[in-house]
Amino acid sequence: MLHDEQSDSAAAPSTPASGADLASPSAGQLAVWRTFFECAMALPDVLGAELEAAGGVSLRWYDVLVNLEDAAEGLPMNELAARILSSKSGLTRVVDRMEDAGLVRRERVPYDRRVVLVRLTDAGRAELAGSRRIHRDGIARHFSRHLDPAEGEALRAALEKVRAHVRPLRPGRVRG
Repeated sequence: MLHDEQSDSAAAPSTPASGADLASPSAGQLAVWRTFFECAMALPDVLGAELEAAGGVSLRWYDVLVNLEDAAEGLPMNELAARILSSKSGLTRVVDRMEDAGLVRRERVPYDRRVVLVRLTDAGRAELAGSRRIHRDGIARHFSRHLDPAEGEALRAALEKVRAHVRPLRPGRVRG
C-alpha cells in the first residue's frame, strides 16, 4: 500500500456498513486480534499492580506524570485529557488527588481565567523517576524479553499501521 493511500484511509473515519456490507475477519485474523486484545488488557493490569505494590503511583497517575514531564510551563487540563492514554473520565478527581499528594499543582493563567494549567512539582518529578524504573523493568520482564529484536521490530511496524488508522478515530484524543 502506498503511503498516500495509508494516509487517506487514516484521515477518513471508517464507519460500519449496513447488512451484507459488514466486514468479517478471517479465523486467523480473529486469532491475532484475540491474542493482541488479551495482551493489551493484561499488560496494563500487571504493570499497574507492580507500580502500586512497589509503593509507587497507579498506572493512571504515572500516565499523567509522563505527559507533564516535558511540559515545563504545564498543560491545560483539556490538553492533558487529550494526551493521556487512560480514560479521561474522572481526570479532574485524579488531578485533585495528585495535587493533594504534592505531585502536581494547578495554576490559572493570568491572560485567561478559564484556563487551568497542570504542572509537575519537584516531588512529582522524583516520583516519576522512581516509578519509571519499576515500570520499565516490568516492560522488560513482561513484554520485551519475550520478543527477539526482529519480532519486536515487526510488531512495532505492524502496530504503527493500526495506530495510524485508529488514532484519528478516537474521540477527544490528540490527533496524528
